[in-house]
Amino acid sequence: MSELRRSIGGTVGTFIALSTILGSGMMILPGTSYFQLGRSAWIPWCIAAVSVAPLLYSYAWLGRRYPSASGVAHYSESALGRAAGKTAGLLAAFALTAGIPATAITGGRYVAEFSGWSTLAWLFPVMVLCLATVIVLAGTNVSGKVQVALVLGLFALVLATALIALVVHGTPPPSIELPRWGPLGAVLTSVYVAFTGWETVAFTFEEHKRADLIPKIFATSYAAVVVLYALLLFGLFAVVDGRDPALNSAPLLILAEHSLGHIGRPIVVVLVIACITANVCASVLALSRLVFGLSRSGHLPRALSRVRAQDSNPIVSVGAVGVLLTIITLFGALDLIDFEMLFVLSGGMYFVLYGIGVVSFWKLSSGAAALTVSVISGLSVLLVAVLAGPPMWLSWLICALLWLVAVVSGRHRPHLSEPTVSPHADS
Repeated sequence: MSELRRSIGGTVGTFIALSTILGSGMMILPGTSYFQLGRSAWIPWCIAAVSVAPLLYSYAWLGRRYPSASGVAHYSESALGRAAGKTAGLLAAFALTAGIPATAITGGRYVAEFSGWSTLAWLFPVMVLCLATVIVLAGTNVSGKVQVALVLGLFALVLATALIALVVHGTPPPSIELPRWGPLGAVLTSVYVAFTGWETVAFTFEEHKRADLIPKIFATSYAAVVVLYALLLFGLFAVVDGRDPALNSAPLLILAEHSLGHIGRPIVVVLVIACITANVCASVLALSRLVFGLSRSGHLPRALSRVRAQDSNPIVSVGAVGVLLTIITLFGALDLIDFEMLFVLSGGMYFVLYGIGVVSFWKLSSGAAALTVSVISGLSVLLVAVLAGPPMWLSWLICALLWLVAVVSGRHRPHLSEPTVSPHADS
């Protein structure tokens, strides 16, 4: 049975995590939340950041002890049975298949608007998908180096832009007035998207040299994400009035122009390209590993689990993922697929996967601390599900339908277990 080579160290693993988490939400959510709630916008960001911590603890614990390319599919199968594992795996594949094109298309729209070249609205996302596929085909080492370079550049640009805004324009005090429940709930639901992605990172854990570093990778990337979003939000507080409608379309452009003057627009274009490219590369890597793991377990055609001999890279799954995502991206960019629906489905499925991960953690862990984390995590997932309304319920319905399909199909398929991977391997 094929296994992936353990070649990812702690530093590269942290940058891959950051690449996966920092996506299109960074370009719009600080602005939209500020427009809707004014200087009280920090409140839902704070709630989201605090409440997601127990969820990350659950996934870090699972990843350290069950480092598999199938991620949540492997966790849920170990905890809840084969049907649950197949359901979680297919749901994750659908979430990524919807979310990756949506991210690429968002980048294309930004680049087209800033450059004035409308053709880039569809050409850029297709190009970035093709580039990401080539990079992942080259191997994990190449992909890791690219993501380190892109994320370092991204952080340098964001930090410089936000810090200059705060130094030049001052740091305005945030409002401590609690927003009304309805607007607060709506913003909280959207802001939560900024704190999804760690469950996607789990699909690369089989390739980590030391699974015992996974909790540190989660903690480091979490801290970096919180700091980055805080700087962006408070930078906007400093340079623009919360009633400016441009916050809903181009908040990064406003921030950059106030901080960097006439070079702000090209800087934003570079920032967007770096952010989208890093995120798409990391996501294509993760999805290809998930497809490989599901194929190895017998949930998808076995041909998708073939690996290249010299580096154990699952090139068949990488190629298949790249082709499928490029087609969906092209259709979405040309408005042949509802672009907004891609985001809705992806975001909803991510939270369903959080819920499945929490239940898996509860079943596989033990002790009072584990029970406390499970309860807090479960309440967080339930809160988001209630606040989000029908779009989130649709994702749970899709999960239920996939489970029924998995139960029926499982009666006629042989069981193929995942290979056992040592959680403390350091080779």
